[in-house]
Amino acid sequence: MNRGIDDRRDTPIGKMVAFGESHTVGVSATSSERGWAGVLKTLIDTFQDNPVELINRGLGADILSTACPLYAEYEGKRPIGVERYRKHVIEENPDLILISFGYNDVRAGTPLAAFRSDFETMIKAFKAETDALIIVLNTYAILGEGYANKSGGTMSGTEWDKGTREVQTLYNLMLHDVSGDYGLIFSDIYGSLVRAPWTLCSPDGTGDLHANDLGHRLIAHRIFEDLATMCSFLSIAPQAARKKEGKSPWRYGADSPEAKLIADFYPESPVLDTYRKNQVRKP
Repeated sequence: MNRGIDDRRDTPIGKMVAFGESHTVGVSATSSERGWAGVLKTLIDTFQDNPVELINRGLGADILSTACPLYAEYEGKRPIGVERYRKHVIEENPDLILISFGYNDVRAGTPLAAFRSDFETMIKAFKAETDALIIVLNTYAILGEGYANKSGGTMSGTEWDKGTREVQTLYNLMLHDVSGDYGLIFSDIYGSLVRAPWTLCSPDGTGDLHANDLGHRLIAHRIFEDLATMCSFLSIAPQAARKKEGKSPWRYGADSPEAKLIADFYPESPVLDTYRKNQVRKP
């Protein structure tokens, strides 16, 4: 199957863990199934014989690093990424891990170097203790006045305005670099949303900064495209179906759409015989 191409996985996925914050939960989607993790599961299931088990370990308002200024408020009250990745990810023994951290650390002022150190510690553990395919998402787009938006799930709710576009760009570059250093799949979900403000609940950034149903779907499709173009396992079922069904049997028959198009101009054309002869017979 490989033929010299860098194929990251050639066997189907049984279990996937989505690990991150509120976007990972699916916040602001109209149902959990319409959050990006749920949509991605549906896409994968479409191209596997057996459905993948989705374990969603998203936690709203989560941060990754103890170096985040918010950690003093969180400590002893709610777990953060570096405290929970072993229990919530490694102990699940997943085939696919999707990591979505950085967005809240940017907004809350976590120093970039400290975030990278904690992120790499987590990645090393995933690689050493699982055989999972790992996908790293960069940060979600922040538009308009979003960098000054203090909304969040902390007790004070006032700690989310420490980021800037420049800092977020550096975070995204860092996540890309770390993905390359450790041989992970990198998914640019920021690029999917940043040019389309209508995919966020509050395009001007003064209200809900989460993706809406459309935004979640774009995120899922970006991840799926990266997965499908870097892993051959999603082609197993389609290749088998093509072999079983033959080449486009639905195209043929005297009343097929293509036959009708030809008959509009040449109702006696011998070409129509091809469509009639190849008509699929129902058992």
